[in-house]
Amino acid sequence: MRWLAVALALCATQAQALSCLKPDVVRTYKEVDASPDRWGVAVGRLDFDESQLPEAPQSDPNAAPPETPIRAQLVGKTLDSDGFTKPFQGNVTLIVQCYGPWCAQPQSGQKYLVFLKREPNRHVAFADPCGTRLFANPSREDLDRITTCFRNGPCAEQGLP
Repeated sequence: MRWLAVALALCATQAQALSCLKPDVVRTYKEVDASPDRWGVAVGRLDFDESQLPEAPQSDPNAAPPETPIRAQLVGKTLDSDGFTKPFQGNVTLIVQCYGPWCAQPQSGQKYLVFLKREPNRHVAFADPCGTRLFANPSREDLDRITTCFRNGPCAEQGLP
């Protein structure tokens, strides 16, 4: 009987889901804008070697690496006062993050709205399991909302469900 209780407890632990606040491009824009770090925003195609993506080990799902840096290439446009119009093509360090057993799973070749942290000699993009810094296939509406914020216009987050 005791082993059954232990087995059920283990199953319950494994079955718990990651709970994330629904990502919103404006919320992220406000967060990075308030940061003392230097950030930029770009939209474009992100290419990298997907075989380098981290996976939680089956033997110990919570032993996934918290961060895995991957070399990536971003080709697109960065945000300026006219919108996403300034060409960008360059290397990016993609930091793929895991929260316990949950790891981000970005896809190479996909179009993303990317919040880029500017560090000495590199641009860094973050992919977390909640999708708060890397937005796949951004809508025209989301790009327009970010542009409006950048121009000091209304900068309202989308309502939560």
